[in-house]
Amino acid sequence: MIIADSFLWLHLPKSGGTSMTRLFRDWNLPGIQIDPDDTPTKHDSVPLRESRGKWRAGSRQRFITARRLTAWLVSDWEHKRRHMHLPDLPFEPVRSGLTYSLRLGGTWVAADWWLQYFAADTDTTALRLEHLADDLNRELLPLLPAGTQAVRAPKLPRENAKPANNLSQPMFSSADLARIRAVNPRWSAWEEQVYVPQARP
Repeated sequence: MIIADSFLWLHLPKSGGTSMTRLFRDWNLPGIQIDPDDTPTKHDSVPLRESRGKWRAGSRQRFITARRLTAWLVSDWEHKRRHMHLPDLPFEPVRSGLTYSLRLGGTWVAADWWLQYFAADTDTTALRLEHLADDLNRELLPLLPAGTQAVRAPKLPRENAKPANNLSQPMFSSADLARIRAVNPRWSAWEEQVYVPQARP
């Protein structure tokens, strides 16, 4: 999580979070708290963070980085295989829109669980991972101190990502896609809202 006086940013896994925290560390802006990359608490929801002590979110504007569901599912699966000592994690449940949750004790759950956990809704401003620089400059930059340098896409840090030429994205059939949408109605509706054609350049 990134916390400032007027806003907070929620760290949805596999949605450019490490790049976002690196960007804010590079900016080194006063009065902004950035969770360390090596702590699970960086993925806290607001209620969970509030339960840990006296901190309250209050009226801070909430941001989260959005990602298309199928890309998120594959990235999450690959991350767990490469970095979480689960090289034999099967892909078949992913074809049904499920993610393997160590947080919940090692079980498969719908990806919608994460949006419910973060309470991502119309009161949470989504920054599209695929257009992160543009969305960040438009939505979040105005809340930063005057003179904060705008982000240029080629300069945006790309941390904790698998090299593009090494991606092994399995293909989803039309039946898979229909099942993924049915299993994750919340994410599917959120994606349609966030990625409205021609509405956000």
